[in-house]
Amino acid sequence: MRTAKTAGVLMSLVFTASMAAQPPAAPEPRAETQGIKETDKFIKQGGEVAHAVGVAKLQVQNTLASYNALVSSSSKNMKKDYGKLLKEMKEMDEKTAAARTEVGEMETAGKTYFAGRETTIAGIKDPQLKATAQQRLAASQKQHADVLASLRSTGEALEPIRKELDDQIKFLGSDLNPGAAAALAPNAKKLNDQGNTAFAKADEAINNANTYFNALKSETGR
Repeated sequence: MRTAKTAGVLMSLVFTASMAAQPPAAPEPRAETQGIKETDKFIKQGGEVAHAVGVAKLQVQNTLASYNALVSSSSKNMKKDYGKLLKEMKEMDEKTAAARTEVGEMETAGKTYFAGRETTIAGIKDPQLKATAQQRLAASQKQHADVLASLRSTGEALEPIRKELDDQIKFLGSDLNPGAAAALAPNAKKLNDQGNTAFAKADEAINNANTYFNALKSETGR
């Protein structure tokens, strides 16, 4: 009985050793349509991120406009205008957060897309054709990196405005009267100047993103 048990253990050890000695399984070859699916997803994500940044920019503009109406002497009902400003601020927080999420998802989709292209290019046998494909890939990656940097720069420009608005809204909430609003006049001018700079950056980033993804869409016949 002990002999049979020992033999069984030995057989198990031999089997385990033979399995360990085997080379790892080769990765599954990419499906012919895999690259097409990844490209479609990448282009779709590009359109979504440009839209989300545009929506966030518009909402910051709307919030700033509500703030200006309250801080200026034109407000006839400060309580009502303050309530509207609070709603605009909430919308701004949500939409700027959504834009940041879309930028992150665009980066992730880009990594998948470019990794897929690299894998496909690695299988090209003709040296000249392979070199051309690698050059085109490198150029596209550079353009994508520039678009991503521009979108992030927009977020960095909008965030101080959001924070400053939050502070000034709290200031008004603690002392909602014409005198307090008038005291914010210097801050209001600075905030609007920041806004103009940030909005110009946003427009440039959106235009860059649309140009890049529309070109990719046209090249691929989407």
